[in-house]
Amino acid sequence: MKNLHSQSGAGFIPLLLIIGILVMLGTVGLRLFPVYTEYWNVTSIVKDVASEPGAADKNARQLWTDVNRRFQINSVENVQRDHVTVEQQGGGQVLRVQYEVRTPMIANVDAVVNFDRSFPLAD
Repeated sequence: MKNLHSQSGAGFIPLLLIIGILVMLGTVGLRLFPVYTEYWNVTSIVKDVASEPGAADKNARQLWTDVNRRFQINSVENVQRDHVTVEQQGGGQVLRVQYEVRTPMIANVDAVVNFDRSFPLAD
């Protein structure tokens, strides 16, 4: 005779655990998404400024003025003047952006994300 009372599927407690994990991953994703979208904007802006013709002939202040103008248009808030530098690398100069963003996650837990990219200055 068949057992009519057999159970199948997940129980209530494992289902709650799965939902809790999905909520936690969703929270992390929602908190880090704006940080990374801003980073993509920053790298795009710095790359564009570095690849402009004659960028290697400009001084650091002129390059910062170009970068900052675009940062203001795109509402970039986490990058300051001292995060963008002109450095010697290899045989030429590079425009380097190096900064970190601290974003609150849950209660007193923060995520710290470090960014560091360099782009060669065009002649």
